[in-house]
Amino acid sequence: MRTISTLSGCLVLGLGGVASANAFLLNEHDAKSVGRGNASTATDTDPSAIAYNIGGMAVEGGTNVSIGGSLILPGATFTDPGGTKTDLESSHPVLPHFYVTSKVNDTVAVGVGFHAPFGLELTWPDATPGVAGSSPNLDVIKFQSLRTYFITPSVGANLGKWVPGLSIGAGLDLVPATVELRQYVYFGDTQGEAHLGGDAFGIGGRVGVMYKPEALPELSVGAMWRSQVNEDFSGKADFDIAAPYRGQLPPDGDISTSVKIPQSVAIGAAYRPIPQLELEANGVYVNWSKFKEIRIHLPNMTDSVAPQNYEDTFTIRVGAEYKLPAYKAAVRVGYLYDPTPIPATTLTAQLPDVNRNDVTAGGSYSFGDYDVHLGLLWVLPTSRTTSDAPYMPIHKGTYDVTAFVASITLDGHFGR
Repeated sequence: MRTISTLSGCLVLGLGGVASANAFLLNEHDAKSVGRGNASTATDTDPSAIAYNIGGMAVEGGTNVSIGGSLILPGATFTDPGGTKTDLESSHPVLPHFYVTSKVNDTVAVGVGFHAPFGLELTWPDATPGVAGSSPNLDVIKFQSLRTYFITPSVGANLGKWVPGLSIGAGLDLVPATVELRQYVYFGDTQGEAHLGGDAFGIGGRVGVMYKPEALPELSVGAMWRSQVNEDFSGKADFDIAAPYRGQLPPDGDISTSVKIPQSVAIGAAYRPIPQLELEANGVYVNWSKFKEIRIHLPNMTDSVAPQNYEDTFTIRVGAEYKLPAYKAAVRVGYLYDPTPIPATTLTAQLPDVNRNDVTAGGSYSFGDYDVHLGLLWVLPTSRTTSDAPYMPIHKGTYDVTAFVASITLDGHFGR
């Protein structure tokens, strides 16, 4: 006999995804950066600097345009204590990115960026409980999707006239977001469904600095801060189940919740021992500890509370790039250690996250005013087991996670 899940444990409005970064944070916003392990904080002066370090956007002259996308191929398996395995049935979304920057004069540059750093979607198989291949977690999650879109009008200043090698930048983040969740509810052998969806609009900002000291041109350093963004979601809930049990679920109607997209700080340093070779290391702090719970206001004027209790994280990124001027090309490799902020007590099928070890590779080719970049990232297969504390989480087991990301970006440079 299966009983109804507690709503506070499952109506979490789709904050999930199996991707290449901790929790529901994605970092694949430029193929050139992906190929070098996303280690770009100290060196990115392309239009994608808006995403990786806005302090570098005023370094290059002319007008620069960047457009591309990243194909996400996630994979996850849940193994229950009895040894039954369930494979994730996620789609393979493409995350688009677009940036344009233009120098107004020798000092000032303006630009705008579009990328999607939070989100993804996942689906667990719909099958008969107890049958091999079916998901035991359908009362937690059947389908969920989160989409956030960062639109960032930006301005930068190259301060080299006064402090050689110094540049700064700032941007305003306009962040529309959508969520959707489907899950099953059970009264004994009777199955029903909860379907929730909503949207929100938040505002944040970012500032960055980049410095290439004149006395040591082989060195570059950089830092960027991105603010917290508060998303106040509002939407609709629809609950369906056989008539004898319908009164035990909330009524259909309006729902709302608030989600804090955490602030982050990135720092980096790069060194060029020879002109063709660039080595870079970055550290990225994300303030996940603000993500304590999700509290949903239901149509019957009650609240559903799902504890999250995330922990702050510090990601390590290292990358290398070797230029081949004779071939108008470059090759790249990288590595990331990306710890999960999710404690074992709140590890569920909504977001089967692990401490990730990622390896990357990539390359570029230039032709005239254009560059084409390819970046590949592989999340090495990793396992993680839930806490054995009572009901934390409800479904015990082990998650095996991997992912593959393929990114491509086309850059155009005009009027340099």
